[in-house]
Amino acid sequence: SVHPRSVLDRTSLVTMKTIATLAVLFSAVSAKKLTLRSVKANQELATTKTSCDKLKCPAAWRPKPNHHTLTGSTSADCCDKTCELFTCKGVYRSNEAYWGNVGNSPQVCCDKMCGTEFECDVGYVLADATAPGVSKKDCCQPKCQLFNCTAPWAPSAAKKDVVASSSEDCCEKTCAAVNCSLPGWAPNKSKELEIGSTPEDCCTPLCGNSAQVKCPFGSAVKDEDVNKTSDGTDEGCCAPQCKAYKCSDGFAPNVAKDDAFGASDEDCCLPTCKKFECSMEKGWAPFPAVESDIGDNATQCCLATCKQWTCNATEGWLPYPEGAKDNTTGASNSICCMPACEKYSCSSAGLMKIPTAKKVGGTTDEECCESSKCDDVRNKMAKMEDKEVCNGLEKEQCLTKYAKVKQGNSSAIVMCSFDETYNLCRYDTDSAIKGGCTEI
Repeated sequence: SVHPRSVLDRTSLVTMKTIATLAVLFSAVSAKKLTLRSVKANQELATTKTSCDKLKCPAAWRPKPNHHTLTGSTSADCCDKTCELFTCKGVYRSNEAYWGNVGNSPQVCCDKMCGTEFECDVGYVLADATAPGVSKKDCCQPKCQLFNCTAPWAPSAAKKDVVASSSEDCCEKTCAAVNCSLPGWAPNKSKELEIGSTPEDCCTPLCGNSAQVKCPFGSAVKDEDVNKTSDGTDEGCCAPQCKAYKCSDGFAPNVAKDDAFGASDEDCCLPTCKKFECSMEKGWAPFPAVESDIGDNATQCCLATCKQWTCNATEGWLPYPEGAKDNTTGASNSICCMPACEKYSCSSAGLMKIPTAKKVGGTTDEECCESSKCDDVRNKMAKMEDKEVCNGLEKEQCLTKYAKVKQGNSSAIVMCSFDETYNLCRYDTDSAIKGGCTEI
């Protein structure tokens, strides 16, 4: 007989095996479902992202260097922006030559402009503040004053400020290029270096060139002089008569010689006081009121000049420098002398009289005054050496140094000043003393 407990144990064992088998089957089904979902998701992702080789970059984009190894679904995945899409601002300007470059910065995509504050050397001008450039070569153009005109060209004062660098733009043609072998003309070597472009400008007419040589009243071309080369004037071809001669100062016409040939005061005129040579060296000048009178001495024919006058220094009057008034007629301080600067009052509070005001004459700020800063420059400051500059000075030295510089035809004194913000010594150009200081 079978024991009841044994039957029960076998029944429980069968039940447990059945449950285990069902659990394994359920796990397998669940895993299969999960695998199918993952495959489907990967298939959907694969249809969204493709190889970058198949993606066309839009305008102004370029394929990434390694695009053939990349996948993506947007321009940013497979392409890089070019400079065509970048906006240049501030001191930078766009340049279409860079549009094909891959980049996104002004250094890569833009040109830096010269700017309105770019400083060109003397003789150069800023060509275009908006033009690309970072050097004087890029940003500055020369004026004609720097151009060397060579034959057959000559320098032109009128073109010195023209911005150019060619003979045609900066120079004038000289007579060396003109043909003076035409009928009625002869070469004039004295004019070869002069500016000109026609025979009239550059050549000497022959005396028989009636279109050019027209004898004035009282003269004519002699037959033997038709092929004569004139000296470039009508008088070189025409034989003068006294009736057409204008007596020079000091002579009066001699009517008795009107029909005589002559071309001098001695041939055609009589001497008057104008003929008398008043000696400026001795302080005598011609006296117009008696110029038509006959005379032969200074007292009769001349007026005393300032050369004979002595300026009264104790009253603040000084002789004009280099005898500037020696040839002026007069006999008083007001005519012959210049007031000393000590008599002058400077026009503004920023000016003071020059230290030599008693010894220097003048009637203007330029002659008699200087900046009130000049005392400090003379007494407290020292001029920098040739190779010394403000930027290399310590603060203590900075405040005691200045430089003397050229400004056009005059000079200026530029003092060093210390910039506390940047802890740097700089040239104080805003406070430059234009015209400089006396005895510095």
